[in-house]
Amino acid sequence: MTVAETLQFRAHARLLTMLGEQLIKNERVALVELVKNSYDADATLVTVDFTGFGQDYEVLADSAIVILDNGSGMTEHVVRTAWMNPATPSKSIEKAKNPVTPRGRVLQGEKGIGRFATFKLGNQVSLVTRPAGENSETTLLVDISSIDEGSESESQRIDYYLEDLSVSLETGPPVLFTAKSPSSSTHGTQLEVRGLRAEWSAQLVMEAFADLDRMQPQLWAADSIRRPDFEVRFLRDGEDLNLGTERTEEFQAILERAVLRVSNGRFDDEKGQFRFELDGRLVELSLEDSEIRGLRRFRTHFQDDQSNWVAPQCGPFGFEFHVFDFGSNAPAAHWLDRDEKAMLREHRIYLYRDDIRVYPYGDPRDDWLEVDAIRGTESARSMFSNDQTVGYVTITQADNPLLRDKTSREGLLDVGRATRDFVVLIQTILSWLRSKPYEQYAAANRRVREKVLRAERFDRHIHALRTEFALPAKAVEYLDALETAIGSERELSSMQIARTEQLAGVGMSVETASHDLIAAGAESLRLAKQILGELNLLDLSREPVYSITSTLITRLDFVNSRFKDVQGLFVSTRQKSRELDIAMLTRRIRSMYSGLHRHEGIEFELAEPFELKAVSTEAAVLQCLINLVDNATYWLMTSGAASKRIRAFVPDDSTLVITDNGPGVADQDEPFIFEPFYSGKGEAGKGLGLYIARQNGLRSGFSVELGHSGDERDLAGATFMVKFNGLDEK
Repeated sequence: MTVAETLQFRAHARLLTMLGEQLIKNERVALVELVKNSYDADATLVTVDFTGFGQDYEVLADSAIVILDNGSGMTEHVVRTAWMNPATPSKSIEKAKNPVTPRGRVLQGEKGIGRFATFKLGNQVSLVTRPAGENSETTLLVDISSIDEGSESESQRIDYYLEDLSVSLETGPPVLFTAKSPSSSTHGTQLEVRGLRAEWSAQLVMEAFADLDRMQPQLWAADSIRRPDFEVRFLRDGEDLNLGTERTEEFQAILERAVLRVSNGRFDDEKGQFRFELDGRLVELSLEDSEIRGLRRFRTHFQDDQSNWVAPQCGPFGFEFHVFDFGSNAPAAHWLDRDEKAMLREHRIYLYRDDIRVYPYGDPRDDWLEVDAIRGTESARSMFSNDQTVGYVTITQADNPLLRDKTSREGLLDVGRATRDFVVLIQTILSWLRSKPYEQYAAANRRVREKVLRAERFDRHIHALRTEFALPAKAVEYLDALETAIGSERELSSMQIARTEQLAGVGMSVETASHDLIAAGAESLRLAKQILGELNLLDLSREPVYSITSTLITRLDFVNSRFKDVQGLFVSTRQKSRELDIAMLTRRIRSMYSGLHRHEGIEFELAEPFELKAVSTEAAVLQCLINLVDNATYWLMTSGAASKRIRAFVPDDSTLVITDNGPGVADQDEPFIFEPFYSGKGEAGKGLGLYIARQNGLRSGFSVELGHSGDERDLAGATFMVKFNGLDEK
């Protein structure tokens, strides 16, 4: 009689790398998984430091990626029983007990595959962690380079089992997480990964940051410039790369140029209803409405063979969309330049679960809503193009239990009806937006273009009058005069357009050059600081070269700040209106002109009390103030007066007055100074400054007027009043 033998599974060590290859698509996804662990640990700050890389982030022998957070940390017991046991159910168990962290975050991880993300990045890992409230720090060292391809022969690697891998664990007094540490945190976790597997580059680093920057829907919030409660920063050799903030502001401004803005959207599965605000107007659409049931996507999916309507199984969800007009003939309020279109093309419609992104939905190369397929098989007018619409959809673990991630982190599992119901409902609301409100906008826009065509028909009618009718001599005389007048107006318009385009081209060139110079200056400043640090290490702080380098850093910092002032003037069409400190901006302009004013003997006085706040766009206000101060400076420089003075004061809570004691505006110039291409400076002026200042003001919530304010502080020369809309109009 045979005796049954009891066997046990024994895992080969290379299972760590094999599963990493299968479960984690690439290094960007690996970083996201590790940062999500920090989120679950209630961290408020995570830094990803690329240390020891080449100039273009080439991987060198000493390269490492260091991920540091100020989260709750792990005890030695957790490191032993959870971190060292891949696929442990520890998070699932914790989620069942306490699904929400002390900071109110819904736990994201549950599969225990974070270790695979670590080994996807590299084969040598150092983990240092200190839990909150404990006086010890645990250090774990793992090296799996011996099981990597090419490290040894195939037969030797096959003989390695998980238990054969040597792992060093040490617990002792805190060294990294102390009050005096760079992180200033007494708890948290640091992962240092070496033996990097991928070939990194500057572009890949930027793409990785973009992934993490969009991990939460912070990009879309109206107050997104505020500091979030979970922040990810990228460093290079310990120095903050300061990525993201500027482009976030620019993106927010572009959103304001949308044709349609859908906000506070919600699908209620119990009521079977979409509810949202369309450009501030409340809209409610029932799934029983003919406008919805008449849409092909909805009807095909939710109507069965017996013509019965099937209820969605996905659960409720939220949404927000911004729809744009990419056409070259879009109205000015919605027109987009090439750079703005390029920025929008970096985004699609994202999906967030409990405020954390579901990857890869939202990537420019991902078409999870099948937009291209719909436009290819149906009418293009039935759906927006992929470029045209950006936004996000929100779900939760509690409300949408049937919408689950694939283990590979490549979107939602397509099991049962829930996921398909969810996708079709989003397609449905997008189709409605395209066929109803957007089509109404397009029709109105076509009517405007028809007016232009009617102007062209005017020429044909004039020609017909001349050639087909025997007109009296007096009528011909009037017709000649009419044609001459219209021809003169067209010639003037063509000249103005040509000059505007020429100046716009110059402005674009200056903008590009200043952007490049800012980048070069920032790099030069970084290198100069690095040199200063090396001089310190060499104990050369008392040598002349140290003093010269310090002076160089000061000068480079000054040049950088001035170029940033210039760069800020070029984004008025993209900036978001917000509350501005007008008094502070005026002081900034005074500082910009201080050198010239000292040289010319001009006093720029700010009459106290000098406080004013208003809602507008910073670039528009700066352009206006620079123009007014520049004009005053020019005329004072030409006046030859012994005392030259510019004065700024605030007569009330919505007005800024800029006045000077120069020659003032000539009577014959007064009616025309705000007209384009008219300049009282003659050949020295372009005639666009005041015109642009006023036009920008009209679009940005303020007006510019010439006159006297009636205040005794007015000086004898030119006086301009900048009147802002009240803060209550924000």
